[in-house]
Amino acid sequence: MKRGLLLCLLCVALFAFASQVAFAASDISVTVTIQNLGVSVSPVSWGIGTVAAGASKSTWSSSVAGHFTATNTGNVAESFTVSAGSTSPSGWSAGSSSAVNVYVIGFGKGTPAYTVEPSYTTFTGSGSLASSVAASSAVDFDLKFTAPAAGSTISAQETFSVSLSAAAA
Repeated sequence: MKRGLLLCLLCVALFAFASQVAFAASDISVTVTIQNLGVSVSPVSWGIGTVAAGASKSTWSSSVAGHFTATNTGNVAESFTVSAGSTSPSGWSAGSSSAVNVYVIGFGKGTPAYTVEPSYTTFTGSGSLASSVAASSAVDFDLKFTAPAAGSTISAQETFSVSLSAAAA
């Protein structure tokens, strides 16, 4: 009987010790970096000047990587999308070919040694400029504009916007 009682007390003591070991506290250190998306573009304007109906002008210049530079200001890889915006005064819209009240806008990325004008990707709504651009990295590009056809609504000066947006790659 003494042996049974002693064995029972020993089991209770082992169980109590095991319970303390199993429930001992331990801290976990957690470090979080919040995803930050951002893009900046430089320069922020293009004074095209006078363009004849249906004629084109681009920002391309030989031996230059691109007139515009889009920089990933976020902390993750990003994809850049370029979009045609509104016109002021209203009345023109972006299209795939020049027509009455329809202009064409496109972007192009040159290749070294930048002596040949790049081919341009026309966008009427939006287009993918670049994908997987690393944080703090940049993409150089040019724009090409083709004026609306003869017979278009003409004001003293027309302004339109091109927007650049970033999304996580």
